Amino acid sequence: MTTAASVLPKLKLWYYPDLYRSVRCMWLIKELGIEESVEYAYVPIPFPRTAPTPEREEYRKKVHPHSTVPALEVEGHPPLLESSAICLYLADLCGRLAPEPSDRAEYYNWILYISCTLDEAMERLCNQWMILTPDQQDKQIVAKARADSEFSLDIIERALEGRDFLLGKELTAADCVLGYNVVWASVPQMNNGVLLEGRPNLKAYLARITARPALKETLAIIKT
Repeated sequence: MTTAASVLPKLKLWYYPDLYRSVRCMWLIKELGIEESVEYAYVPIPFPRTAPTPEREEYRKKVHPHSTVPALEVEGHPPLLESSAICLYLADLCGRLAPEPSDRAEYYNWILYISCTLDEAMERLCNQWMILTPDQQDKQIVAKARADSEFSLDIIERALEGRDFLLGKELTAADCVLGYNVVWASVPQMNNGVLLEGRPNLKAYLARITARPALKETLAIIKT
């Protein structure tokens, strides 16, 4: 059942205008067409990301104990703190961009696999390639994180064979989860997109999703 925007609970999405996981949620919100029903709140995240600020301390106390993004405040409920949980919740809330309940096994599996296994490997690589200078990087950490990232990306590369989107011909919330990682892997700071080399299905997938107006609009407001 589709939930009309007029009866949605009060929603407030906390985000940062850079290539953070809040991109997943912002893109899905646009695909669902509920932007006018969501309040957006900016979280200032300095560099280094662990540096305290009065604004982040207030946010940590009231919304997100780890003081990172995203977080979704839902009227009458505790905040949702994980991007994949937010995407699952919003798709269910609106009754769109998710398979029928009886056909969600693959959908759930991909969302959790990407947000746990692939995210963790790419985060380790990001901490080396995007944050440290070449002389500061640990070659062993880079090699292991790259191998782990590529192993997961190869699994997804095979899954995309003959498919426009992760589950088939239609975009779902699972694509908003995966699409973030594919865009992340493509940026110059991630060694000029080397993770996508030799993976034609992922490259074609990147072209398809970045041609979508909702993702174009989302990426236009971030810095990276």
